[in-house]
Amino acid sequence: MITTDLIFHCCISLRFNITKENIERVFPNYVNIYCFKSIPLNDSRIHTSSSSVLKKFSSNLLSFINVWTYEIPKYSKNGDLEWSLVFEDDVNFVEPSKFSLPNYINILQDIMQNPEIQLHHGVFYLGICGPKFSNNNISLVTKFPNNTLLSTKGYGWCAHGMGLTTKRAKEFWTHISSYRPAPDAAVDFFLREYCIRSKTDYYILGSNYHWPPGTGHYGIAYQDRGRFYSGMN
Repeated sequence: MITTDLIFHCCISLRFNITKENIERVFPNYVNIYCFKSIPLNDSRIHTSSSSVLKKFSSNLLSFINVWTYEIPKYSKNGDLEWSLVFEDDVNFVEPSKFSLPNYINILQDIMQNPEIQLHHGVFYLGICGPKFSNNNISLVTKFPNNTLLSTKGYGWCAHGMGLTTKRAKEFWTHISSYRPAPDAAVDFFLREYCIRSKTDYYILGSNYHWPPGTGHYGIAYQDRGRFYSGMN
């Protein structure tokens, strides 16, 4: 079993139940799901601007920092190299049957056990938006038959689906904040700027698959805008 952390405004909502079902559909009997409420907009750490958008950006960023730095280590049972998955509350997945797979457990295990990813990066994306792919690396090809999924290094927008080791989660914000850009923004902006300025790329699971068409989403996970509105609006 693997720890899966969900960041939600409300943990007893229809939105939560649907997202939980989405995760369990593609990782059946493989995940322990924990729901963490996003930081409320009246929290003393929230941006003092009267702009609701800036307040929501603050909530988004602080919620990720909290899950990475405190919640993942708290629930980790097997040391610093244990993996956790972190999803936002609008995540959905490309149907595994499109790749002749019953689910995504084997390909997830494959990428988590890759020495470069586990020992060096400690992070990978399950889905990303508007990616810029690295030109000087070789894509990982899943070893399972009848499968055309690739995982290529890159960076981009969105943070709706990520995997992190416990070690990386504990130190991730320290690394990102040392490259902190001036504008106030949501967590994906900070991640993208960190990757650009530190010249760091992370593998994207299913990077060669664009779904839904025309949305700019790549990977096995995407933001289900057909069903859920963005919480940043």
